[in-house]
Amino acid sequence: MQLDTDGGKSGPRYRLTRGVVVASISVAMLGSSAPSPIYGLYQARLGIDHVWLTAIYGIYSLGTVFALILLGRISDRIPDRRLLIYAALAAAGIGAVLMALAHSVPALLVGRFFAGMGTGCIMGPATAALIELDPARDRVRAAIIATVAVTGGITSGVVITAAALAAGFAPTLSPFVLLASLSGLLLLALRAAPWTPPEVPSATAHLAAPATKPRVGALLREAGMPFVISCAGMATAWMAGGCFLALGAIFARQLAGIRDPAVAALTVAVFQIVAGSAQLGGRNFRPRTLAMTGAGLMAAGLVLATAAAALAASWLFCLGALATGLGYGCCFSGAAAISSHSAPARGRATVVSFTYIAGYLGNLIPVMLLGLIADHFGLFAAIASLAGAVTVCGLLLTVALLRLRMT
Repeated sequence: MQLDTDGGKSGPRYRLTRGVVVASISVAMLGSSAPSPIYGLYQARLGIDHVWLTAIYGIYSLGTVFALILLGRISDRIPDRRLLIYAALAAAGIGAVLMALAHSVPALLVGRFFAGMGTGCIMGPATAALIELDPARDRVRAAIIATVAVTGGITSGVVITAAALAAGFAPTLSPFVLLASLSGLLLLALRAAPWTPPEVPSATAHLAAPATKPRVGALLREAGMPFVISCAGMATAWMAGGCFLALGAIFARQLAGIRDPAVAALTVAVFQIVAGSAQLGGRNFRPRTLAMTGAGLMAAGLVLATAAAALAASWLFCLGALATGLGYGCCFSGAAAISSHSAPARGRATVVSFTYIAGYLGNLIPVMLLGLIADHFGLFAAIASLAGAVTVCGLLLTVALLRLRMT
């Protein structure tokens, strides 16, 4: 690879390129969270039930899973990672344009699906690109940078839309115009930035490589019970996190007594900031401890939020949101680390991608069920059901983790 053949001068040369890749991750993730503060506006303007509202949120996960599965089939056949990052930015931009123009449920569904595809296409190729463009090929540094970019993007999406809502500055239009513009600019920047392809394996390495790719089933069996438990942990984390991102602002307004829509939206922003901070701060803890701690905090936080809904206590709801966000970040990070540690080296990317698929499915199905419960039994029944489900799943996850033997 030419990256290191110029006496170390390639580091500064590719610094701009790395910056564009990091910004691309953040912009793709920004699209994932931007609608969270304004689902209540969509509900009021379109006169839709909670189940349709949660469907608009949840179809994002279908787009992500679709992209992850498609990516697993074609990524090894595409020599230039920029093509996949182009695809991610294009999907994010298309999704943003559709959301900006949307005046119906079908348009919102299609827009969210494209946003999910942007997320599914960006993470693997962009993280790999950060490793290849790093002068020292530092995988840990690349992973940390990618995590910061993801956290910054998701948090920025919520904050930007909440700010537009507070200022009355076209909150269903302006955030998505910004997102579409950034996606277009980054496409141009990525095209203009210097780029070096990954190293071509030597003849010896080629002869030593296996003749065929290992089968997915064999990889998952080799990963064993830790992989199963990591999927359960990821699904539990996303069940709590996804439902809160979808309905948290509505819970805050209609149950906890936070009347200002912008303030209610900020509870979701704080939730995501705390979750992202936990993902970064928890990297030095044992994965099993992190996942168990997260499961307990999520259950405790949602119980507090349910109590706040019963008492119409806004301060207690905010405390519950903080605890839930902290738990979500810890459980997510712990489950991802367990998956990575359990995966065979020759198929780590495949195993980890299946863990993320489990997480996104754990996001989609519960959030739809929560919408049905809210429509038929009320919002309080929905938040109480969520607290109960997360508590039960968290207990089962904790028992499984205590029995899990990890090196």
